[in-house]
Amino acid sequence: MNQQQPFTFSLRLQDFDLGRLPISAEALRADADLMAQAISQYYTEIFRGLGGTANVAVADGAVHVSWYPQTGEPRKLLFDHAMSLLRRGNHRQADPILHSLHARYPDDPHILYNYGMLLSDQGRLEAALSLLGHLAEVAPDHANGWTALGVALSRAGNKPEALRAFQRALEVDPANAYAARNAGAIIAESNPTEALPFFEKAVAVLKDDQQTLLGYGTCLFSLGRKKEADQALNRCIEINPLSDTAEQARVARTKMAHASMRSAVGGGLRPDVVMYCLDALKLFEEGGRTKAGAVTMEIALLGRNGLDINDPAQKYTLRSLPGNFSGMRLVSMMYAGFKILAPDQDAGIDLSREYAEAKRLFESEKGRSGG
Repeated sequence: MNQQQPFTFSLRLQDFDLGRLPISAEALRADADLMAQAISQYYTEIFRGLGGTANVAVADGAVHVSWYPQTGEPRKLLFDHAMSLLRRGNHRQADPILHSLHARYPDDPHILYNYGMLLSDQGRLEAALSLLGHLAEVAPDHANGWTALGVALSRAGNKPEALRAFQRALEVDPANAYAARNAGAIIAESNPTEALPFFEKAVAVLKDDQQTLLGYGTCLFSLGRKKEADQALNRCIEINPLSDTAEQARVARTKMAHASMRSAVGGGLRPDVVMYCLDALKLFEEGGRTKAGAVTMEIALLGRNGLDINDPAQKYTLRSLPGNFSGMRLVSMMYAGFKILAPDQDAGIDLSREYAEAKRLFESEKGRSGG
């Protein structure tokens, strides 16, 4: 045991985040002894859990911690352990370790960067901005630090300052793909043409990064480059079909397909879609809500992988219905199904005009037949 080089730090009790403890902050503030006991126990469990010997004491309004590992250099052991936890996605256990390291080494760039990003990811933006802002002061050439600061600023709603942080990161490291991607996302909101080179730089490095592909595809769509946009968005979905980013890519593809559908008829009604909706209304009238539910849900699930509504080929099949179907026919059936089962449900595409006309025809035919 290395008794000569312990890891030690002190933290004022008033600076401790009482939200880390299982007892309410109000109860702790009302009982100073209980607060001191709870904070002492908190650090005792953390450091004894790491092995070695831990001494925790509360005195003079502060908690004082000393940790003697069994072997190795304490600071490196703690930092490596925190990084291992972060790589496994265990932010909850990494948090107090990085918090303790920051209390002992408040100017360390590696600690500021990783702890700042963790706080940002947790939504604790005020604390994150404080740490990452300090990192920019102590390590002005830390490109990833500027990028992390930009992300935190963007999450806090300060996009002008976020863009300046990303641009500063690119000044330090012109090849920084994450800074390029995030800068492109902000610029694309007002100027997709100017944003495109940033996305191109990012996607050249981050070929399998879903966020990069989503931003790149959306930017290409804004510029009218629909084929390239669809390829990027489809690749985004393929990487991890169940992620939130994949769902955003599906929504973007649907909007793109919808725009293409409308442009094909000069913004007017699609007669084929009217007939598809009419056929669906007849089918669901005959089969009832059970049939409508089965068909609608199956199409919705199939659509998670994308339905090509601009290709007339009948290349899709359903378990709930015989035959082959085009993407547009399936989407039309799904839209009609949602209107019957859950009228307020967003079907992801606006076929309201075609559906209204189909419903008018349906009611007219029922009236003539005496139904």
